[in-house]
Amino acid sequence: MAGMFPTMVADPNDRNRRHTDAVGETWPTPLKVAYWLVVAAAVLMLVTAVDLFATVFLGTYLPPDLDTDVTRSLLLNTRIVAVGNIVLALGLAACAAFFERGSKRARRVASVLVMLTAFVNLAGFFVHAVGFVAFAIVVLLAFAGFFMFRPAANAFVDHRSGDLWQGLR
Repeated sequence: MAGMFPTMVADPNDRNRRHTDAVGETWPTPLKVAYWLVVAAAVLMLVTAVDLFATVFLGTYLPPDLDTDVTRSLLLNTRIVAVGNIVLALGLAACAAFFERGSKRARRVASVLVMLTAFVNLAGFFVHAVGFVAFAIVVLLAFAGFFMFRPAANAFVDHRSGDLWQGLR
């Protein structure tokens, strides 16, 4: 039985430790799920950015009785979220393209971009620059981050990138 307290020695019955099955040459299902979640979030981010730019230039959602300073700061915040979503979506899509190859660097950069995206979208939501779609983007990317680092995905990436600790249990 796996112990409750962490030790240096892994119990062979502990299902939360390293992936012990043979690693194939095809990428595992959790990594595929992470790929598609990242792609879906990137598409949603790009659509959101286009919508934000359209509302900024058309000014359709601004009440007419707002102060000019408030209007200026709201439009600036909206532009920051829109540009941030475009840049981060392109970066996430570029990193996701390397998931199939088992790139460690792509997963690391993607996880940093996921955190930056969560910050930009949640900050944009709290300053009223973007709507509830920010939460959908953050949830999609949170699940993508979860699936990116599942044991089967870790074993595949270790196998493909020549991990020093591969085979040690």
